[in-house]
Amino acid sequence: MKSKCLPVSALVLLFSFAFSASGAAPDRASAWKAIGPPGGTINALAVHPTNADTVLCGTYYGGIYRTTNGGGSWQPVGRSVVYPRIRGFAFSRSSPGTVYAGTDQGIYRSTNGGANWTSISGTLLARRVVLSIAIHPSSPNTVFTGSAGHGIYKTTNDGSAWTWMSNDLSYKDIWQLVIDPSHPKTMYACVGSEGLYKSQNGGATWTFTGRTGYAYEFAIDPLNSKILYLVADGFWKSTDGGATWSALSPGATVLALALDPRKSGVLYAGTYNSGVYKSTDGGATWSAANKGLTALEVRKIALARTSSATIYAATLLDGVFRTKNGGANWVAARKGFNATNVMRIAFDGQTAGTLYAACSPGLYKGKGGGASWTSVAPSNARVGEIRVVVVHSKNPLIVYLTNSTIGVYQSKDGGQTWKALGMGFMSIVDLAADPAHPERIFVAVWDKGVFRTLNGGGSWTNIGLKTKSPVRVVFDPSSPGTIYAATEDGVYRSTATGTTWTPAGLKTFNVYNLTIDKNGVMYAGTGGSGVYKSTDHGANWTAQNVGMPDCRYINAFAVNPSNPQDLYAGVANLGVYRSKDGGANWTYFGGGLCPRVMVFSLVFDPKDTATLYAGTQGAGIYKIKPGN
Repeated sequence: MKSKCLPVSALVLLFSFAFSASGAAPDRASAWKAIGPPGGTINALAVHPTNADTVLCGTYYGGIYRTTNGGGSWQPVGRSVVYPRIRGFAFSRSSPGTVYAGTDQGIYRSTNGGANWTSISGTLLARRVVLSIAIHPSSPNTVFTGSAGHGIYKTTNDGSAWTWMSNDLSYKDIWQLVIDPSHPKTMYACVGSEGLYKSQNGGATWTFTGRTGYAYEFAIDPLNSKILYLVADGFWKSTDGGATWSALSPGATVLALALDPRKSGVLYAGTYNSGVYKSTDGGATWSAANKGLTALEVRKIALARTSSATIYAATLLDGVFRTKNGGANWVAARKGFNATNVMRIAFDGQTAGTLYAACSPGLYKGKGGGASWTSVAPSNARVGEIRVVVVHSKNPLIVYLTNSTIGVYQSKDGGQTWKALGMGFMSIVDLAADPAHPERIFVAVWDKGVFRTLNGGGSWTNIGLKTKSPVRVVFDPSSPGTIYAATEDGVYRSTATGTTWTPAGLKTFNVYNLTIDKNGVMYAGTGGSGVYKSTDHGANWTAQNVGMPDCRYINAFAVNPSNPQDLYAGVANLGVYRSKDGGANWTYFGGGLCPRVMVFSLVFDPKDTATLYAGTQGAGIYKIKPGN
């Protein structure tokens, strides 16, 4: 039923823990294959302590990726990790093959350098968000975890049992936890908005260091443990173990911090929109080290202990970069790293396997079914979320895109050049072009209704549904000139030139997705009530949820163009479900997808109708040949 909430991406955080799948047997016809586009957002980055070519990346929603050739190629690992948002890694220095991963549902351990993972959360940590991990330098079975809202946990037997450390930080957010390698009883904790805390008795009690602010990055000089660096509402340095602090100024907002493990005073700072800065004198002076970086918001930096000139930088949206000369030159190192947020997929309808991906890094064009990718977004939209891409059904060279900042853009040459059509700074969530008249474009704007242009963007008119918060506008292929809108208050119908909307059923339902097959059969994906079907243009609707999981938030839907009874639904955080009988029964169809992935887009290639593509949150695009 109806609930006031934003569609698709804004709903993501609502569904982290509460879903359980039904007992329906899975459809094992085939397995999904990840195809890109490369890049994505990274939460965690760690280099193997004895092998500079082995690196782990933890993504926002795409799980764990691993390279064993210095970023030449990446493979997804740890598909046993239940919830794929990775918060942090920690390698054991005394046992280099052992590494821990903090997730939104506890802690995992690998004993083979990250190739395979096992949960060691037990009952105490299974429902905790593990933000940080620290391993005792001389007792590797002793591990500490910092959690969100529940302080610090400790194990002395490598995770067989955990103890909650009831102390001064019991109900705090512990964003980073660091043990002084020279004096292991000395520990530091970055505590949310409060600042930096210090313990001198192995975490039993904690005292505030006096350095306030939102603390999220901290490091100890490898050769002098009295020298500390902290990011907390500024960038700070202490030379007396945290008793006093002085400000550092690299010239940009610092997001990530890494120290050379072999040389005192050599620092690297990842910054907001200014790339990487380097200091060789303990932060007194800084210089930009950005040659080769094509993305300048650097979220994480990790140095190799065996070769400190080898550094990896994790960027916002654009994946990983590597330098082997201390930051003098960077190269992209993201082949196979498919962690992009893909909001919408569209095919050119002319050449099999040629598609567009609207995603957080911008707009990409893929060829050969995703074998190669090229950025084709307008110059002012290369970084930022492209929400929608649409290829005109009659002319494959005409492409439209939109997001909430740049408005609507049109290309008439397959994405080579673009023209702005207006509607900037509006919360546009969908776009549809009249199949018969490409100059007639409709956009759904959250909380403002449906807008239309009849002259290719020369002027726009609000044509209704101002209070209904539409999220989809769809033309009926069986009735030229008829358009439908999916809203938070049901489905509405209008004509391509009219301004009057009439109800078409599902009143009071939050309708997230609307799909109409070539025969005019309508499928509505709802927020919480699953799939509904109408065979009479919205006069009557019936629920189609047998075999669906308990969570029935439907973000994507597809009808097989070769068989209208063959249906696919993207269910929030639970992958894809399939029906072979027009929606009467559903089975899980997510084999090969990233676990608990959110699917935003499901589209068949019109020139290769045997292949289905899925755009996901934080795991790029997958494709599959479903078979019968």
